[in-house]
Amino acid sequence: MKIRVSGIILAGAILLSGSSAFAQTMVEKDTTVKIDFNDITTHWSGGAVQYLMKKDAIPFSQDKLVLGKAVSRSEFAVMLRNGLDIKIEYFKEPDIKDYFDDIRQDAPYASAVIDLVTAGIFEGKGSFKPDASITREEMVHYIMQAYRYKMGDRFALINIGPASFKDVDAITPEYGGDVARAQHYKLIAGIGSNMFQPKKAATRAETAVVIDKLIKLLAAQNRHVIISPDATVTNDSIEMKLNITNNSEKDIILNHSSGQKFDFALLDADRNVIYRWSADKMFTMALTSTRIEPGKTLEFSDTLSGDAYAAVRDKVVYLKAYLIGSSDSFSIDDNGYEIKIK
Repeated sequence: MKIRVSGIILAGAILLSGSSAFAQTMVEKDTTVKIDFNDITTHWSGGAVQYLMKKDAIPFSQDKLVLGKAVSRSEFAVMLRNGLDIKIEYFKEPDIKDYFDDIRQDAPYASAVIDLVTAGIFEGKGSFKPDASITREEMVHYIMQAYRYKMGDRFALINIGPASFKDVDAITPEYGGDVARAQHYKLIAGIGSNMFQPKKAATRAETAVVIDKLIKLLAAQNRHVIISPDATVTNDSIEMKLNITNNSEKDIILNHSSGQKFDFALLDADRNVIYRWSADKMFTMALTSTRIEPGKTLEFSDTLSGDAYAAVRDKVVYLKAYLIGSSDSFSIDDNGYEIKIK
């Protein structure tokens, strides 16, 4: 089923949303530097931290965030469980003492630990040591366990060799396969001259970036949301379309920072823009949202015809469609979605 939405001109001002990027994964940083929660965009992990904050996956309540500090096992549990939405419903609340002997039932991280044990990511026995740090190789092991859980029947054990880090021999043998797969999927990178330093404690910043990369990897591999441009061309007009198909089992929400929800651009053979749908339009400065139910496709469309189309008809080679907004369910490509129409 498709829901069609045609172009509508609204009063106001055009506002396009942007996105921040993050830098490398494994980098030496000063552990004494404190970063203000409100000013983390310049930090190399800023984009990942901000995204995880929206998912309630940054369990640090102090006014200043020490991103270079070693992440504790309890902090890691909350970051991983909330970041990947591994939240399990139980008929009866499990007793944490059935899994670990050093966690209180009312501890703020207890439910995260229980969910990760139930999912097979943590092994529930003995002592959890919630305040202890977690090594890089342990972090990667649990990250890849989470990857297996989220992929389910779609998980494939790829046949690859050992990781290519110079200190690969220092990796605990039982973690070697996980580190190699994480490197293969570009979830981790080396320090300096390609050193992994497996026994070194993972920092909060490194953990946030690796989890953020895993979220993006899962989104790309599962393809629960498909975004595709399309065009219907005649001698007198071109109908420009942008389809968003929700193949997941849940509603997805698109958040828009203005009345503009989409845009179209027509490009010539050299990919120069010769027409932009939003160029002569004004949009409200209101926060809006769009809901797409499971199994349905939302279609944004508009038609260029008459003299305006005649002026560019012989030059048009590509159509580029843009989805304006953000979503916690999938990634939106700010560079647009392009097809060749001639």
